[in-house]
Order: sequence, then structure tokens, then C-alpha cells
Amino acid sequence: MKVLKKSPSGIPLLAEALRSGRLICAPTDTLYGVLGTALDSEAVSKVYRLKGRSPAKPLIVLFDCVESIERYGVDIPQRFKEGLARLYPAPVTVVLPLKKDSPFRTVFSRADIAVRVPDDPFLRTLIARTSPLFAPSANPEGEKPAESCEDCLAYFGGELTWCVEGKPVYGKPSTLVSLLSEQPRLLRSGAVDFSAVVEVLT
Repeated sequence: MKVLKKSPSGIPLLAEALRSGRLICAPTDTLYGVLGTALDSEAVSKVYRLKGRSPAKPLIVLFDCVESIERYGVDIPQRFKEGLARLYPAPVTVVLPLKKDSPFRTVFSRADIAVRVPDDPFLRTLIARTSPLFAPSANPEGEKPAESCEDCLAYFGGELTWCVEGKPVYGKPSTLVSLLSEQPRLLRSGAVDFSAVVEVLT
């Protein structure tokens, strides 16, 4: 695993690795994450294996903008469209239904997906150069989340191609909210207070 500083100059190298199906470690707006292409079934399988993650536990997928979320067949209910446009980018993850023709139905074998537009310009630029990315926390299940490339190396060794050295923007998990029913429902407390999320969305 090679280390890069968090700089725009490193984006082409990271993008090339991701487009080739490899995994990287990088700070996100929330925590350090293991990043890979969310449309690549092999990359998805690899991150589950590396983390020892239960197949029943879905991955959060990061997008560069709200328009991209819809472009990939994620169904944003009309009642939440304006609110999401106001909310993002933010360390808030929302669960939304998938349209029948969404490629994510094939990759994840699910009818819904957890999505976020991260509050990190570096990460959004990387996503725009590649594709939507999964980004679970950089740690084996049950271990403390990585806080540096040194931690990522200790956990995953040579399984990752690059590690981006830097600091997460918030240093806390995202607030996780379901938008599968008429009103937002809190699934996990996180970086943004749920009441503030509801105020923006509704």
C-alpha cells in the first residue's frame, strides 16, 4: 500500500486504481473509509471479505451530486427532492428505493440503497472522475475505525493499493435516515442532529 497526501494532484492515480477495480483507503467527510467502485461486484465482494462484514449489512454509496443519485436509478420521492437538494453535500446518509432498472439492484441484490453526497470537495471530485463509490469505515468488523494510513496498513496490509493521508472532515459517522416512508425515520445518530435533517428535508 502506497501513501499519498490529500491533494488534487493525486486524484488521477486514485481514479485509475478505482476504475481498475482496486480498493483504496481515504479520509471521507465522516471517517477513514475503504473505497471502491460500487458498480463493480468483485470490488464489493472484496471489501466484504476484507472487513469480515456480514453480507446482510448494506454498504453506503457516495455520489458527487444529487443528479448523479437519480442518474443511477435511485428513486428520490418527489416529496424529498427539494429537501435533498438543500441538504447535500452533508454527512447525512439516506436510504432510498431503487428503480427496477438500477444497476445497483444487480450488484447488491437489494431494492433499496443508502446514499450520501459527502461534504468533502476532494472526495466529490474523485467520484466525478470514477463512479459512485462505496466507503465503509476502514476497520475489520468490531475493531476501532482507522484514523491514519498507519492504521489502515495495520488492518489491511497490501490488500489496498493506495492510502490517502489526511483528516476526515467531521470525524464522526454520518447520520443515517430512512426515506422509505412518508416521513424521515432515524436509523443511526451521527454528525448532524436528526431534528436539523428533518427541518431541511420537510
